[in-house]
Amino acid sequence: MSPSLPFISVVVPAYQRPAGLRTLLDALGEQSYPPYRFEVLVCDDGSTPPLAEQVPSKDRDFSVRFMRAENGGPATARNRGIREARGVIVAFTDDDCVPGEGWLEAIATALRDPLAYAVHGPTRSSVPPVDPFVHSIHIGREHGVATANFAVRRDCLLAVGGFDETFRVPYFEDEDLSRRLQDQIGPLTWSEDVRVEHPPRPGSAAGAWRAAGFWGYLPYMQRKHPGYWPDALSGVRKRALAKTILVLVGLLPLVGAPASLALAWVGLFAWQAKRLQRQLGEAVKHGWIVPPQQQAAFVLGEWLLDFRRWWSYEAGRGLEPPPMRVEAELGI
Repeated sequence: MSPSLPFISVVVPAYQRPAGLRTLLDALGEQSYPPYRFEVLVCDDGSTPPLAEQVPSKDRDFSVRFMRAENGGPATARNRGIREARGVIVAFTDDDCVPGEGWLEAIATALRDPLAYAVHGPTRSSVPPVDPFVHSIHIGREHGVATANFAVRRDCLLAVGGFDETFRVPYFEDEDLSRRLQDQIGPLTWSEDVRVEHPPRPGSAAGAWRAAGFWGYLPYMQRKHPGYWPDALSGVRKRALAKTILVLVGLLPLVGAPASLALAWVGLFAWQAKRLQRQLGEAVKHGWIVPPQQQAAFVLGEWLLDFRRWWSYEAGRGLEPPPMRVEAELGI
């Protein structure tokens, strides 16, 4: 390949996943792009012990730089990477991802068009999303931008102020950035060749509960982008309302209607079982089987998580996060 290819900085926010980071660096070592035409900036968001002590970076053909901050969240970590990047293109992925071997080459090819300034592509797990038992994602063109697989010209990132560090969790910060880029610069480019694998990993009830609480940032997102109303929110609102009605009906025995309790809970579990069956059908196609006890946990867990999401959203309406200060910090 020609040495005139653009130099690319790969920015990776990382936290407490040394094994995933090693896998990512190994995948980047297999890129078809020349190793002297890209660098990797690992933005350690306060891991203990530091990731630089856990993940060897020597003996690699490409440059790896570790930088460390005090647990400010992925938006803050990525902004640190943007400040330090030497590339004209900044590519984002995560420490639980595995880019295809042609990932960087496809990014450079897509951004060779003078009208293109940012590109994203498919990010998929081998197991379809079946929350809350396995953390997996399936992001296509219709799902918007995910920073697991996104590349932007650095000057454009600086022009819009980088990531909004008010988002201290891995929720909405990528959608916020993509909307500001589109509003201020223009449409994004989609490429099927810019591919990233997101290996599925076991989830936990605590992790699902914590993620449901991230919905508290949604009202802030809506204030920044009037009219923003994700389909997922509409679904949560409808399910939470319907389930609340079912539970209230179930309390009618207190006023002399004993049969209603059974009917309410049958309705509740039938609703969730139908949704579970749809998702399990996709999982079975991929050869993944959910044990009966996890199916029951799904029915109960999703019921509680819908309430948690909606409660977090309502609580977030009263929050007034500090104004965005990214521009000054990026030296614009």
